[in-house]
Amino acid sequence: MRLSVQPATRLTGHATIPSSKPETQRAILTATLARGRSIVHNDLRCTETTAMKNACRGVGASIDEQDGRLEIQGVGRDLRTEQRIIDAMGSGLVFRVFAALSCFATSPAIITGDKILRGRVMAPLFDALRSLGARIHCIGDEGHAPVVNWGGGLSGGRCVVPGNVSSQFITALMFSAPLADSPTTIAIEGEVLSISYIRQTVEAMRRAGIRVEHAEDFSGVTVHPGEYQPIEYRAGGDFTSSSYLIAAAAIFPGTTVLSNINSRSLQGERAIVDVVRALGIEVSFDDRNDTLTLVNQRGELSGDYEFDASDFPNIVPTLAAIGAYVKGRFRVVGGSITRLHKSPRIKAMVSELGKMGVNIKPLFRDGVYDGFEIHGDGQFNGGVSLSSWGDHRIFMSLFVASLRCRTPNLLDGYQDVHCSFPDFFEQFKRLGVAFDEVSVGETPAPVATLRSA
Repeated sequence: MRLSVQPATRLTGHATIPSSKPETQRAILTATLARGRSIVHNDLRCTETTAMKNACRGVGASIDEQDGRLEIQGVGRDLRTEQRIIDAMGSGLVFRVFAALSCFATSPAIITGDKILRGRVMAPLFDALRSLGARIHCIGDEGHAPVVNWGGGLSGGRCVVPGNVSSQFITALMFSAPLADSPTTIAIEGEVLSISYIRQTVEAMRRAGIRVEHAEDFSGVTVHPGEYQPIEYRAGGDFTSSSYLIAAAAIFPGTTVLSNINSRSLQGERAIVDVVRALGIEVSFDDRNDTLTLVNQRGELSGDYEFDASDFPNIVPTLAAIGAYVKGRFRVVGGSITRLHKSPRIKAMVSELGKMGVNIKPLFRDGVYDGFEIHGDGQFNGGVSLSSWGDHRIFMSLFVASLRCRTPNLLDGYQDVHCSFPDFFEQFKRLGVAFDEVSVGETPAPVATLRSA
C-alpha cells in the first residue's frame, strides 16, 4: 500500500503538536536512574519512546502509563538485566544509552536493534567506553550493533569522541557517568554538531541533581559521580514534528493555529519558526496558552536565503520541502550529520524532489553531503511515486512537498510516522488536507472523504 496525497489550495485551522520525543526520552531515562517515584507529564507516546520505556523496564524500572502522564518508580544504581536482551528497535538514542548504562548492570546484557540501526555508526562510542574500562564486544560486524556488555562498571577518567558524528554518543556517556567511580571528562574533538541535544541532556541531568560542567563551546563536558534524584517534569511540544505543519502553513495562504508548543524551549529545531518568519510568514506565540499562530497572507514565497542547519539537523528534510516552493535561491548548509541518521537525508531529498521536477542540487563539504541549493517554483505537476527511504522524516517532508503539486503523488512508508508523530495524518486532516491509501498499481483518484492512514 502507498499513500495518495491530494493537492491542496489553502490551509487553515487548528492542529496539535505532539510532545517532544527527546524531552520525553530523557525524562523517562532520568526517572529510571533515580531511586523513587517520578512523574512525567505530557509525554509523547510513539514507537521510539516505547523503545525507551521497554529498555528502562528491562533494567527494573516500573512505568505506569496514565492519561497524560507517566508514573515511574526508578531503580537508582540497581540496574538489573535478568531478561538479558535490551531491544532498542529503531532508536539510536536507546541503543547508545543502554550500551553505556549496561556497564553497571548486575549481569551481562545484549543490546540490539532493527536492521537499520545495525547499520548505523557506533564505533566511536564503543571506543570511548572501552577507554573508561568497559567490557563491551560486538557480536556481528565490528563497530556496529548488536553488542554484549559484560558489566563491571566504569572507572571514570577521560575519553574522546568526535563532535560531528552523533550527539547521542555524548548523551550516552553523560547519562552513565554519574555511576562511575570518579569524574568523567568527555573531550569532544573537532566541530561539535547538534549542540542543542547536548544542552537538553545537561538540563535533564541537572534537574535530577547531577553535577555537570561544560566548556562554553562544548569542546569538553565533565560529569561528577552522584545520585539521580526523582523528578516531576512536563515535556513541551516537539519542534521537529511541528516543522511539517509549519512548512505547510508557509507554502499555502491561510491562518494556522498550533497547540502544545511554547517559545521557551532548548530544542534547536525551534529554528523552523525563525526560518518561516524570514520568508515573510507572520508568527506569534502565546506562551500562556501554549499556542503558535501562523498567518500567510501572500501564499507565494520568493527571495534568496541561506540557513546553517548545524544545530537543527532534524529539520533539514523539512527545509528542502519548503525550498521547493521558494522562487529564488534557497540554500541550506551544515547538514552533514544527517548522512548518519535513519537514511542519508540530504541525498534522499535531492533524489525524491528531483523526481517531482524540483531544481535542486546537493552541496558537499569535505566530500560528504552537507546541504543543498534549490531554485524553486510555485507548483509542480506531480503524479510521481516517491520513496521515503525507510525514514519517517523523509516521508513527512515529502508529504508536505506533495501538497502543492497539480496531481497526486504516491508515497511509500506512511506507517513510519508512528516513530515520532503517531497522529500526523489526523492533524493534517484537521487543516483540510486529503489523502488515501491505494494499492500498488492502482491509479490515484480524488478523495471524496478524508480518512487517516
